[in-house]
Amino acid sequence: MTGNALLKLVKIGHYDFPNRVFMAPMTRSRADNIENAPTSLHAEYYSQRASAGLIITEESQVSEQGAGYINTAGIYSRAQIEGWKLVTKAVHDKGGHIFIQIWHVGRISHPDFHDGELPVAPSAINPHDRSYTPQGFKETVTPRALTIDEIHGITQDFKKAAENAITSGFDGIEIHSANGYLFHQFFTNCSNTRTDQYGGTHENKARFFFETLDAVVRQ
Repeated sequence: MTGNALLKLVKIGHYDFPNRVFMAPMTRSRADNIENAPTSLHAEYYSQRASAGLIITEESQVSEQGAGYINTAGIYSRAQIEGWKLVTKAVHDKGGHIFIQIWHVGRISHPDFHDGELPVAPSAINPHDRSYTPQGFKETVTPRALTIDEIHGITQDFKKAAENAITSGFDGIEIHSANGYLFHQFFTNCSNTRTDQYGGTHENKARFFFETLDAVVRQ
């Protein structure tokens, strides 16, 4: 593809993107307030990049439980919704398009983010990694395995996050399901040794993701 082709309009679904230069999601850790809400700094940052065909935001956790990095913005509270409204308006005012990436980090977290409670995962297996906490890097711990009811609850968290994204003015949503985070943890043997309907076969390991995707799309 030539450079000129990159700057041509592309139609995807019902969107007409002005060019094919899409901005990928990148962790920024700038929501440094008690609410973990986006601020005017986020709005300025993304509006400066509104000439991209599409912006996909930094990841945004769907619940307090989904956090695993300092100062990442959420999409589950009123303050966070209002913060993201600043961002989407700033981008739209410059003619841009913006999607939000939503995530849950699962076991790639630390009790420091959860008032001393363990992070959650498909199975109680330590990733033997490091988590950057408000007190600096710390070794990960063995997480707590999710119950089936809790898995269903996280699906509802993603559904609610999608509803909040619509309220916030986003043009679309990307679900983070790679890079060792919660959905990816269900996909792989090193983190999922379950013997129920969310473990064992490839189909079972993908069940949680597709149930969540269906809930988000229906939203």
